Amino acid sequence: MPEPKTVAIIMDGNRRWAKKNNLPTPSGHRKGIDSLIETVKTAKKSKIERLIVYAFSTENWSRDDFEVNALMNLINFGVDVKLKEIKENGIKLDFIGNLDDLPEKAQKGIDKCINETKDLTELRLTVALNYGAISDILEAAKTINENNIELNEENFLKATQIGEQEVDIFIRTGGDKRLSNFLLANIGYSELFFSDKLWPEFSKNDFIQILDEFRERQRRFGK
Repeated sequence: MPEPKTVAIIMDGNRRWAKKNNLPTPSGHRKGIDSLIETVKTAKKSKIERLIVYAFSTENWSRDDFEVNALMNLINFGVDVKLKEIKENGIKLDFIGNLDDLPEKAQKGIDKCINETKDLTELRLTVALNYGAISDILEAAKTINENNIELNEENFLKATQIGEQEVDIFIRTGGDKRLSNFLLANIGYSELFFSDKLWPEFSKNDFIQILDEFRERQRRFGK
């Protein structure tokens, strides 16, 4: 079995973890950042090339204003508190989703992350913010049509926001077994893993266990 190169994660369970521990919801999201940093470091040690994480979906705008604002502020919290550690580990940061609809302060934080990590090469961390896969598919089709590109599978995947790179492993924490409009065009032959662990409880050992199980699976790609 070839080693996995690209892993995508739906980081679910921050709010439930906060409730479980009698803490305000933003505390769950902040604890989730700690889990993300630990997972990034583990992915780097495991020779993963790209980690794609679902941080904020287009549907998340429907949550309470307090929580949405807290999530937007969390972007800058991550920049202020965790960017130095990310840089020290050689992690390149990029982002997918409709970033233009995010608050100006959040956009500035994103630009800082991109600019200060653009030359780093140890691992590529792609953060999905205000992302929806159906919108991604529609925009890819529009790009192909407007640029008179031949419509075929290869060109279509190239036009999606993460490009044609295959997602080897798709993980969702929190116990739910659904895809929630994440990377639908890009996970046709991904190996799916669903963990009952809430995201703030998801440890490096949980991640390593999934990598080990992936190596035991037979990927036939329909053959």
